[in-house]
This record gives sequence, structure tokens and C-alpha cells, in this order.
Amino acid sequence: MGSQLSFKYKERFSQLTHEFYKCFLVNFHFQKHKCMKKLLLSLTALFAATTAFAQGQSTIYSENFNNGIPSGWTQVTNATDGGFQAGSASSVSSQYFTISDPGSNIVATNDDDCNCNKADEYLITDTMDLSNYSTLHATFKSFFYGATYSGATEAAEFLYTTNGGSSWTSLADIDPAADWTSQWIDISAACGNSNVQFAFNYQDGGGWLYGLGIDDFAIFAPYNFDVAVESLDMFSTVGLNNAPFTIEGTIKNYGGTTISSLTLNYSVNGGTAVTDNLTGLSIAPYATYTFSHNTNWNPGSTGNYTLDIWASALNGGNDQNNGNDTLSAAIEVVTATADRVVLAEEFTSSTCAPCASFNPGYKQLLDANDANTSGTQLVSVKYQMNWPSPGNDPAYNSEGAARRTLYSISGVPDVVYSGANIATSQGAIDAVMGIPALAELEAEWSNTGTYIQCDVTAEALGNLGSNVSLHMAMIEKEISHNVQTNGETTFYHVFRKFMDGSNGHAMGTMTAGNTYTHYANSTITVNSAPAQGSFDFWVGANNMDIIVWLQDMSNGEVLQAAYAEYTTSGVDEMENFAKYIAIYPNPANEVAGVEVELMDRSEVAINMVNAMGQTVLVDAQTLDAGVQKINLNTENLSAGLYFVNVNVNGVSKTLRLNVAH
Repeated sequence: MGSQLSFKYKERFSQLTHEFYKCFLVNFHFQKHKCMKKLLLSLTALFAATTAFAQGQSTIYSENFNNGIPSGWTQVTNATDGGFQAGSASSVSSQYFTISDPGSNIVATNDDDCNCNKADEYLITDTMDLSNYSTLHATFKSFFYGATYSGATEAAEFLYTTNGGSSWTSLADIDPAADWTSQWIDISAACGNSNVQFAFNYQDGGGWLYGLGIDDFAIFAPYNFDVAVESLDMFSTVGLNNAPFTIEGTIKNYGGTTISSLTLNYSVNGGTAVTDNLTGLSIAPYATYTFSHNTNWNPGSTGNYTLDIWASALNGGNDQNNGNDTLSAAIEVVTATADRVVLAEEFTSSTCAPCASFNPGYKQLLDANDANTSGTQLVSVKYQMNWPSPGNDPAYNSEGAARRTLYSISGVPDVVYSGANIATSQGAIDAVMGIPALAELEAEWSNTGTYIQCDVTAEALGNLGSNVSLHMAMIEKEISHNVQTNGETTFYHVFRKFMDGSNGHAMGTMTAGNTYTHYANSTITVNSAPAQGSFDFWVGANNMDIIVWLQDMSNGEVLQAAYAEYTTSGVDEMENFAKYIAIYPNPANEVAGVEVELMDRSEVAINMVNAMGQTVLVDAQTLDAGVQKINLNTENLSAGLYFVNVNVNGVSKTLRLNVAH
């Protein structure tokens, strides 16, 4: 199978699925994309119960596979590898089917490693006498993607037989997931029989798929009444500006009796329970019910709260398993939160065939969300990479590569949404967009010729910490170039350069209620045929957007993003007199120079003020046409921010200058 890897792709998959093939960096081979990478911290802030659920009143059978496949268990397989294997997660994994370690030995069948006939494979238990039971449930942990590749789809079932395997009855399909997940199955249909065998069945659909892992199998008699609150649909930080809050989430019936009524309760900081009597329900065993409490929570002030939610009075009686009843959530209430602007960072290449297939649909998705327009909630930037072979995309440069390193990107196309490497879909974008932001961000930029300046204002609505950097990306809206081995001819939102370098501008400690500003400038170079590795622009300022974002560099989460508005204040008039105006070096130590390219002989006046509005320098000269420079003595000025107003024939342009000694 080794040589085969160079020619076969494996698909990306997730419950938020927009499937596509990928080109991968490692040894020019194609490698399966991890189904779940590091998720945005806030995206996982919806509370979910993590309590280990008791398995019921009595356990009939249990197996953890720590000692291998039990004696008495059998297999039916046509695979050349013998079917299911026992061992550690790493020992039964492969390059594309990498099973995460559950902390103990497991059993697994690995179709990826074998690439053989696993069209109908069974792992069968020994015989059990269930003649004295009427209600039993089974639970086990499964590692199963349920993926589709090259027209084939893998499937998995849990079944039973009472005739030694001559015929099988399905009890449930095994639910696919991105990682280990618990399966809870009602097996009462097998009760009353003295010769019952259960089986885990895997089917590769006749293709080259992944496999199935199993651990911690048990059969038990359930409690009659056992309901647990599974999740609370609320973020860990909320704003008073959005109060009151609806208490909603999910509960699950782990008992053997269908629930027709219950009382839903919540309390705040251990106070009096707020109740809601729910009737007319029909929550079958292992079914999930979505609830919405009829009384909203309206906190009176900011602060930290503990919210407890539980169900009681199940069909008028008691819950027989109190160990899993209550979900407790720590909620921080701040003064306000803001609507989140999602940052979509795509990694792509003009030498990547899967990128050419992915990008048209992705552009439609961006357009549907009004990406990179005034007032948008989605901003887009694309980093062109230097692989796969021949790897000669001319838009690739080191600052784009630094973003790839930050996110550990190994395959293209790949999109990171506000720091979360999740699958591409409108649902995924909506999920990230719905996360409250703890910062407001505004930006505007202007230019004089190829001299670009950008101003950013950030307001911290919560304590953002000391590891936040501000990134200001200059991108070209649309370019065409003649290196398109994948067939693409037009490229959108193409990254060219950061105004403060790939590390961004460190914002210092950002605390709630404070406003922070930053100014940056850059002179760009326009070249109709930029070389790979350069920061040159194909077209220039009239084809440029600037995208800004705040990013927590300790975990990669993008806290807020913004589309910088282009301001034309004074620009059109100034272009009648000067092709460009720039100031450098910036920051300056002893001397800064104002450089201006004049159309004709002109009167040039300079007025420089400090942050308090006090004038610190005045100069006026008559200068000839062409490139001219006026030096400003900054040696004796205090370190800090200054505003330099350059007036040419009565038209003004204000530049910012940082003085640092």
C-alpha cells in the first residue's frame, strides 16, 4: 500500500461537513485530514455533562479488552489481516485511521491499514443466557468515522443472534463521530432467550475506508427512572446587554421507562429552585429531549454565577440514580458582549488540483456572507502555499507561511475560522459567528499613492489578558497570474503583507472597559509579475483591502476581526498635487523624513503636534516637482505618538509618527 499513498486521497469529514479532497505537504503524499483539530475555545464553551453515568441496577456482563479478545469470542471475516485485533490504540492504528488513546487496550478492525476485504466482518461474543430478563441495555465506546471515500461508505452495527449466527437481527447502527463516543442501546428484544450472542459488525462498502474501534462493553439492567441533563446552550461568558437569558439545552433518558412528565429545575448560586412542569412528553429510553425553561434568568449585575440544572418528578416519581442528575455551569456575566466578525483564513495553492475544485463553492459561500464588505460579519484572507509540486505559486511568501506554522496546517485547501480548524459549511460559520465577542474592533485606512496607513481602535469588553496581538493584513481583492497548474486563472482575497510583520502588534494587557488604539503604515511595491517570496502587489492600492483582527497568541483564538473601511478624506484632492506622501523611519529616533513626490512646484507646510494637541514643530518650504524630502528633528522630543500634518497647496494629509528613543 506504500506506493499507493501517492495517488489516493482520503476525505475530510465532520458533522459540520463540506467534504473535499486535499493536497498534503508531507513527502508529497496525500494524508487524511484529522477529523477534529484544535477547536476555538469559545466554540466548546457550551456546557455539556461530563459525569460518568452509572450503568444501572445490575451489570450482567462487562469486558474492557485489557487482556485481549476474550476466549469464547469468535470472528467472521474475509480480511487478510484476521479481522479485529486487540491492543493499545497506537498498535491497532494506521497513518489515516489514527485512534486516540482511551487509556486502556481496545479491539479494532482497521480497513485503512489492510485495504482488504472487510465488506461484512463480525466480532461475536460468547453465548449468554438472558431467559430471566425482560429489560436490558448495552453500552460501549466506539471509534468510528462513518466516512465515504471514492463512492464507498463504511457502516457499523450492533446485532444479536439466537441461532448461532445463522441469522442476525440488528439492534442499532453505531453512530459515527470524530472521536471516541459512548453508545447506549436497548437490547430488550434479545431478552427471554437462553442462547444469545451479540456482534459488532463492520462493513467497508467494498472500498478503502477506515475501520471500527470498540472498548468498555457492558450489558446491564437499567434503572426504571434515570434522567440526566446533558447540555446547557449558553456560553461561559455572557453580556448584560443580552439579558434575560433563556435556560435551554438537552436532557437524556438513561432509564428503562419512557418519560411522559417531569419537572425541570434551575437554581443560581444555590438559591431557590425555579421550576417548570413539563407534561405530554414521550422520551423513550436513550432518547434526547431539547428543553427550554419557561422562566428566563435575568442577572441583576455583572459577576460570576453558578447555574445548576436538573430534572425531577419523573412520571411523578423519583429519579433512581442521583449521581448524574445535575449539570453545573460557571457563568461570567460582563457588562456587554459584541457580535463576532468571523475571520476566515484559507490555505490554498495554484498548484493544488483539489483547491481548484474547492474554491468556486467556497467563493459562493464567502459571497453569500458578504465577505470583505462594509458592515460584514465575515472577513476573508487567503494564503497561497508553495506545495504541492511544482510549488511555484508566485503569491507565496514567508509571512503567509508563518500563519501555516501557527495553525500546523499540513494540507490544502484548508480553512481556519477565527482560530478554529473546523469543516467548511454555512452551519460552521454560523456557529462561530454566534459566539459572543469580548471586543469591539474598528479600522480605517487610506493611501497616498503606494504609501498606506491604517488606524485601529479596539475596545475591551472583558479582560482579554496580556497575550493579544493585533494583525493588519493587506490583501489584493482579485488577481490573475500565469502560473496555474491546477487550471485556476483568478484568485481572490490574496494575502500580500502584514503591516506589523507576521507576529502582529502586541497590545499589552487588555482589560475590560478600556479602549486601545494602534496606527501602522507601510509603503507597498507594485509589480505586474511578482516573484515568489516577495511582498509585491500585482495591482496596488486601488485593488487592496485591509483585514484586521485581535488574536490570543497563547491559544490561537481570534477574539474579534474587522474589515478596515477605506477613507478618501483629502486623498482625491491631494493626488492632484502629490503622487505620494510618506514618513520614515517610523518609529523614529533622532530624525524622521517626510518624503513627497510633487506633480509641480508647490508650497509645502508641515505642522507636527503631540498626542495632547500641542504643536512641537512647524516648517514651510517651496519645493520643486519630483521627489523631495523634509527632515524633522525628533531627537529632543519625548517618546510617543505624534501627528504630522502635511499641507500641499492648501490640501492636507495627516500622518502618524511614533518617536522611540
